[in-house]
Amino acid sequence: MIKIRRKRGFTLIELIAVLVIMAILALIVTPLVMNIIRKAKISARKRSVDAYGRSVELAIASHLLDTGTFPTNADLPNLQVEYSGSNVVCNVMAMKENGGLYLSECKVNNVDVKDSSTEDGWYHYGTRDLTDTEYVDIYGDALKTASVAYYNTNGNPVEDYRTLTIDYKGKPVSCDVTVNYDGTIYMTKCKVSNVDVTSDTEDGYYHYGSIVNPPSAVNDLLAKANPVTVTNYTDGNTGEMYTFEHPATTQTGALTDYRYIGANPNNYVTFNNELWRIIGVFTVDDGNGNTEQRIKIIRNEKLSSGMKWGSNYANEWSTATLNTYLNGDYYNGLDATSKSMVADTKYYLGGAANSIGGAEAYYNWERGTTVYSGNSTSWNGKIALMYPSDYTYTYALGVDNTCYTDGVDCRTDNGGTPTKGWIYNTNSNSFQWLLSPRSVNSENVFFLDPSGYVGGNVLNSNSFGVRPTLYLSSSVKISSGDGSEQGPYQLSL
Repeated sequence: MIKIRRKRGFTLIELIAVLVIMAILALIVTPLVMNIIRKAKISARKRSVDAYGRSVELAIASHLLDTGTFPTNADLPNLQVEYSGSNVVCNVMAMKENGGLYLSECKVNNVDVKDSSTEDGWYHYGTRDLTDTEYVDIYGDALKTASVAYYNTNGNPVEDYRTLTIDYKGKPVSCDVTVNYDGTIYMTKCKVSNVDVTSDTEDGYYHYGSIVNPPSAVNDLLAKANPVTVTNYTDGNTGEMYTFEHPATTQTGALTDYRYIGANPNNYVTFNNELWRIIGVFTVDDGNGNTEQRIKIIRNEKLSSGMKWGSNYANEWSTATLNTYLNGDYYNGLDATSKSMVADTKYYLGGAANSIGGAEAYYNWERGTTVYSGNSTSWNGKIALMYPSDYTYTYALGVDNTCYTDGVDCRTDNGGTPTKGWIYNTNSNSFQWLLSPRSVNSENVFFLDPSGYVGGNVLNSNSFGVRPTLYLSSSVKISSGDGSEQGPYQLSL
């Protein structure tokens, strides 16, 4: 007989025991799970508040970058806060002077959120210190704002940014600043609290405006020039150019030029892999009636102590022996880059009966039409020599009144001190040719005597020292250097 074994089920007592155990476990686990869920929600709400706070912090930084100042309590409702997430509403404590912002009594989706991690229970935001680059940017924007305001008031760009009232608050910022003709601004060699700050732009300039090219060398130098209101040498920045205004002459209108004066200005420049000096910035004619501002430079050392100005006793520069050499063999011997920097310019050939006179008198007769019979009053070309006025203006504004007012007296035995002018310093103990001829005969040319005075009673067939002088193209730029002898300006196109 087959026996059938029946399976035994749970007894009632066993089932009751299981249910009791499950109930006990539920009582233990449920609060733990609910607490985890509660903490997760609190954490999510805090993250929402923090995300909102960080967004407000960025809005504060943006306001600072745009205006140069931290927002005030009145500015807070107008901040552009870019935040997307759960609805966050907080009470806002007034802004601190350093940009600190505190949030409290925050609600996320209408649920209270508190910050137990701080002693005061406030969420703290907005005290991030700006980087040095950001400080430069704030300064640049403030400078641009001031420049635009000046233009709107005066109808023309500011000539000297240092005359602007700049609304800037932050760490001390100093830069080499160029304000362009259209009011756009370039800054380079910036320092914040005397620490160098380098721009990450391709050309190394901080740009404030629509022009993307760095400023011309002319604008670089003009940005540092002393204004026309500086009428005494020691009252200005003696390393930079001084401003001179001239009335109209026979061949030119009223002009303003900028010259380096004194014994050792920052006017050194590298040209043709040689050391040259910048005479200044002048408004010149390109030979076709078009005028523009250009830099005039002169070789620091003489080419030779013995070269003839002319021959056949003719003091006509257009056919002079020295002209032929300078604009022929010498010019062709320049390196390719330097040759491309030299601009055709109208040089004035006005003369005088004698050399008695000072810088202003020389300036006028150089640009006059008093010449020996048949001689030219001007010449268009690339390379020439310096004018007598170029030399005597280095003694202007009180540098040496004797040398400035009469070039003939510019020597120690007549009360002058030639060494106070930078042109003489590099050419002592040597005669040197000047560009201007005498007007009373066909033989004599003006020259610089080794003792420092301007003379005119010498034959052009003598052999004197020669320092080539030329005008750079207006497109030339300064790529580096500060103009000192140790750091001469480096030029680029």
